[in-house]
Amino acid sequence: MDELIRQIRAASAVGLHYLALFGALSLPDICGSLASERGSATPTTYKEWLKANVPEHAQQADLIYALRSSLLHQGRAKPHGSLLPVAFTFPSPNAGQLHNLSVVSPSGEGTGFMSIPMLVQEITTGAERWLTQYGDTNRVKKNMEKFARYRPEGLPGIIAGAPVIA
Repeated sequence: MDELIRQIRAASAVGLHYLALFGALSLPDICGSLASERGSATPTTYKEWLKANVPEHAQQADLIYALRSSLLHQGRAKPHGSLLPVAFTFPSPNAGQLHNLSVVSPSGEGTGFMSIPMLVQEITTGAERWLTQYGDTNRVKKNMEKFARYRPEGLPGIIAGAPVIA
């Protein structure tokens, strides 16, 4: 899990904005499933995890979940059920970043803005805090056994000496 968080942050830092955004939006699903009795994700586990661990977005957990669904499954930056599309910002030499802001143009068209680096930082920090608090519980340890993680030693008895994610 630490390696996944590190790679999401690294992607954000070097301008791999899609990878950073998609990775960050998947973390509440992963953490919520690790904490669940069945070891599986649901819309409820996603939203509850976000509310409990990412205070910056606790009030908009439904919107973030809808955004995650539309972005990861259809490649659309308009959350299901929302009237406003979302524009994601990131550092550039000519402009600042807008985050958690909605604007309406004179024609009445609205857009929400979220900064990818800021969103990545908020969600990854929440995941780290959550892991510190719950990572050693029996349920999380049991579910973590099934987690696809970096294994530098390979898979003993199957492939040795070559790192894998499995």
